[in-house]
Amino acid sequence: MKAIMLTAPRTVSLAEVDPPVPGPGEVLVRVGLLGLCGTDLGFYDGSSNYLRDGLKSYPFVLGHEWVGTVCGTGPEVDPGWVGRRVSGHNFRNCGRCSACRAGRIRYCPERSEIGVLGPRPGAGTELLTAPASTLTRIPDALSDTAATLLEPTAAAVHAVDRLAVGPRDRVAVLGAGTLGLAAAQVTRALGADTVVLDPHPAARELAAGLGLRAQAEPGERDQEAYDAVVEASGSESAVRTAVGLVAPGGRIAQLGTPHHTVDGFDAAALVIKDVTLHGVLSGVGHWDRLVEFVESGAVDLDALVDRVFPLGSLDAAFAHLAARDRRRPKVMVRVGAERESRVPEAAEVSVR
Repeated sequence: MKAIMLTAPRTVSLAEVDPPVPGPGEVLVRVGLLGLCGTDLGFYDGSSNYLRDGLKSYPFVLGHEWVGTVCGTGPEVDPGWVGRRVSGHNFRNCGRCSACRAGRIRYCPERSEIGVLGPRPGAGTELLTAPASTLTRIPDALSDTAATLLEPTAAAVHAVDRLAVGPRDRVAVLGAGTLGLAAAQVTRALGADTVVLDPHPAARELAAGLGLRAQAEPGERDQEAYDAVVEASGSESAVRTAVGLVAPGGRIAQLGTPHHTVDGFDAAALVIKDVTLHGVLSGVGHWDRLVEFVESGAVDLDALVDRVFPLGSLDAAFAHLAARDRRRPKVMVRVGAERESRVPEAAEVSVR
């Protein structure tokens, strides 16, 4: 089968590899769409912290945002899974440690993540094996593109839930990328007065198109004005800004991941204002809630997709991912056959 293989910085190709065989508790999935994100771009251009810190090394099969259809099952799996459209989280844990026994698989010391952390190949393959316990069945109301985006955007639901956002809250979301726009739509659905801050005009235009209030930067009236702040960009300046925006007694969710230590971070202000700061890792455990938001129309994930590239245009896909003039944050690659009436068949498709 074909697999998307990274062998060195800016060196990606379609490799022929042996198809996997599902083990006990696993299913075999025929992958349809693969999402590309900033983590994948870091692997592609060689800038990734995972590479720098020795947590990942070339060559490897990339990919961790995906949707597909179950085409086979291993031992101890209900054959009724076959034919189901699914996506799933990518944590692979030991199942034996105290964290796993408590159901807190994010904290398993032996945890790996396909296509990101550890030796397991990613989802950029025609066929993928996955534990049935990691899968979410995709309802017919969700497109392939929306289903592919469940993996990253479930983390936004996790952040909002950690903040316990309610209809009386004023919420500021820093960053109008994939995570920020998902988080802002969720807080709006919960009745919160939400504003999105992003310096890029195209990002603000997309936010406005989703019916969200957006502005380039905070003004004087925004200082200490928000009960809850979601930092969704990972920008060092935004991390610092979040501390100034949160009201006394408020809450911050650090959802974006800064790539370096943040100089000038005002930790003293957190203490003086009695602020609660949450670091948010992944969306495991929040997928079903997100699916409900998408099914109801409260959250539009399709609107976040800029373009879907064919499998033979990988370099073009990464070039587009790196481009700063994209109108929408997400880039995807079509790995397998498309689902009828979802994404029009073309060499390159802009998703409307």
